[in-house]
Amino acid sequence: MKLCCKNCNDLLTPKVLLKSEIDELSYIDEEELLQEGKFIEASKVEYNFGIPIEYLINSKSIILKNHSESIRLQGCCGPSEFDKLNQVCVNCNNEIGVLIADCWTSKFIGVNMSKVSLKRLW
Repeated sequence: MKLCCKNCNDLLTPKVLLKSEIDELSYIDEEELLQEGKFIEASKVEYNFGIPIEYLINSKSIILKNHSESIRLQGCCGPSEFDKLNQVCVNCNNEIGVLIADCWTSKFIGVNMSKVSLKRLW
């Protein structure tokens, strides 16, 4: 799977992402939930989001930047807001997903699929 920003068509995942199985996840605080280059359907994990999030991706496997509104990046030691998009496209600042990376959570990026496409649109 590859992801592109629906707003500007920028490629967000330079490498093809491979589907991860539930037994490959690492629920260790402050460590990546998924192996690099992997994704999983959000409905298969034990996190509850207050916003539509369809896929979870290793945070190093997608090119995004922090939202300009710092309130969206709140947490104890890192962002842990499960109900606000806090990651944006580096090219056009379109809100794409949520980075979870606090001291009491595994690290990953949740992606809202209404903001991205699986291929370039133009």
